[in-house]
Amino acid sequence: MSNSNAILDEMVSGWIGSPPVVFNKLQEALNDPDLSFKDFDAIISADPSLTARLLKVANSSFYALDTKVETITHALGVVGVKPLIEMALSTVMVQKLKGISPELLNIQFFWKHNIACGLASRAIAQSLGAGNLESYYTAGMLHDIGSLIIHQGNPKKAKQILIRCQTEGISQSRAEEEVFGFSHARVGALIFKEWGLSPSLIEAVRFHHSPTKAENFPLETAILHVADFLVYKMNYNLGDGYPVHPLDPTVVSMTGVTRDSLDYIRQAVNTQMAETLDIFTK
Repeated sequence: MSNSNAILDEMVSGWIGSPPVVFNKLQEALNDPDLSFKDFDAIISADPSLTARLLKVANSSFYALDTKVETITHALGVVGVKPLIEMALSTVMVQKLKGISPELLNIQFFWKHNIACGLASRAIAQSLGAGNLESYYTAGMLHDIGSLIIHQGNPKKAKQILIRCQTEGISQSRAEEEVFGFSHARVGALIFKEWGLSPSLIEAVRFHHSPTKAENFPLETAILHVADFLVYKMNYNLGDGYPVHPLDPTVVSMTGVTRDSLDYIRQAVNTQMAETLDIFTK
């Protein structure tokens, strides 16, 4: 085993073996064909904070429903089981990944960037007429989770990465590769694979900075890549010190994003940002 692989295994070992409890229960339930919405309701309702957040999501402008969603069972009928499970994971991860030193990473900026990326990914997918829009949002929301895990697992080297980004102007991924031998994208994808998330989400997260390497889900990866770049340009960034990752122009045409569609994407992000940030981070 190479030194970088050994470091990677050590960094993610605790995460791979211990996915959030409620997410684990929901994933197990998803694999049981005999379970009903009531069974999923019972799992989610055991966590009042999670229940409140998911009901806020279902009643938000994200869905713009005509009727108020008052129960998890209703939310499951509106949103769907798998998307709601992925959203449950998003809400739990926001709460779980706290305690990062503000000297290394501004956690508020981090979640603003990731939420904005989720909203932009969803808007791009919607403009293309894609289905399962929530999966695009989830990919954007969770695409940088590996970065938080690196910061938690090795704050000293995370500081080295920040300094190199600040002094040399290189991208975060390049600095990570040179310091660790792997990037935050690989960390996130590895954990999500072990947790049994969808292959499209795993590949999009793994290659969101190198989209031409995506073999099975090139569109999903291209959308995430472009959304990530756009929200940086909208000033939803990670704060001082982390330069924007370069845009790969060869995949832009796949996403249908043009100068004419940028206003729609910006509006979708800006109008839903405050509401979504309130749901996930408070």
